[in-house]
Amino acid sequence: MSGSDLAARRRRLGARCAPVIGLALVLLACGAGDTDGAELDVVTEDGALRVVGRDDLRWNVEELTAPAGTIRFELVCEDAANHNLVIDEVDVEVAACAPGETVRGSVELEPGTYTYVCTVPGHERTMRGELIVE
Repeated sequence: MSGSDLAARRRRLGARCAPVIGLALVLLACGAGDTDGAELDVVTEDGALRVVGRDDLRWNVEELTAPAGTIRFELVCEDAANHNLVIDEVDVEVAACAPGETVRGSVELEPGTYTYVCTVPGHERTMRGELIVE
């Protein structure tokens, strides 16, 4: 099998496996954190990625996977701190919330690896996560 045939075969296999792998990563990420002991799903019923900005200045999940295109987020702020969710590489603030609020936003992204970060002063160092867009 030539190199180009092998590469094409890998792309076809990757395209078929990506949704399964993405779901597996999301399910693994669900156990990465919680808010006051109550576990929250990382994906909402309507397919938005749920990210919780915790009062200890950490995200509930530090790795997310999504298909390329419009990616919807649900940002939840716990009770004591406000947060925002910025995609660092494209410098887009997707959402911002006050303590106790839940807000939604979306961003259009091409395949690649991105960093999502809270840019509220003092939060950026500990509130960084990786978004893999397939």
